[in-house]
Amino acid sequence: MPERRCILTHQSAPTDGMVRLVLDPEGTLVPDVAAKLPGRGVWITADGPLVRAEQNNGRLIKAASRSFKTALKRDAVREDLVDTMIRLLTKRCLDRLGLEQKAGNLVTGFDKIKAALAKKGTGKPALLLAATDGAADGRQKIKSAVGADVSLVEIFDREQLSLALGRENVVHVLLMESGGADKLKADVGRLVGLSAKD
Repeated sequence: MPERRCILTHQSAPTDGMVRLVLDPEGTLVPDVAAKLPGRGVWITADGPLVRAEQNNGRLIKAASRSFKTALKRDAVREDLVDTMIRLLTKRCLDRLGLEQKAGNLVTGFDKIKAALAKKGTGKPALLLAATDGAADGRQKIKSAVGADVSLVEIFDREQLSLALGRENVVHVLLMESGGADKLKADVGRLVGLSAKD
C-alpha cells in the first residue's frame, strides 16, 4: 500500500486511511475519494473531527496553500467538505457491495450466512455488515456465528443495504475475501473515520 503525508498531521500513512483533495478550475478543494482525478493533489487523514477542527481554525486552508504553493481563498474549502466526503464514500461503498454481489462474493440474511459458514469451500469471511436499524440481539447472534476475528461494521441502514443489493429488508451482509473485499474494507474504514463524532 503506498503511503502519503497528511498535510494536517504531517505524518506519513497508507493511502487506504486517507482522502486525496484536488483543486477544481475555480480554485476550490474537492475530495477525490477514488484518487483518480487529474492534477496535483494533497492528502488528509480520514478523520472527521480532525478535518472539521482544522477547517474551523483555518489550518486546513493554510496547509493546502503551502502544499499547492498558491494563496487559496478561505472559501476554497467548502463548509460541507466532510459531509461531501462521507456522501461520496457512502456511494462508493454501496456501489462496491452491488459489484461484490454480482461476483458472488457476499451472502445476505442470518440463515443463509450461517449455512454458508457451515459449507466447505465457501471462502473465508472478510467483513460483516449489520444494518444500523437492525435488532441488537440479531447483531450479537450473527457476530457470534461469524467469529470475533471478522470486523463488524454498523454504518449503513436497512434501506441503504437493500437498495444497494436490490433486495428487500437486508439486515446482515457477509462479504467473503476477494480483491473487491479489500477495497471495500479500506473504503469502509475511511467512512467510519470521517463519520466519527467529536
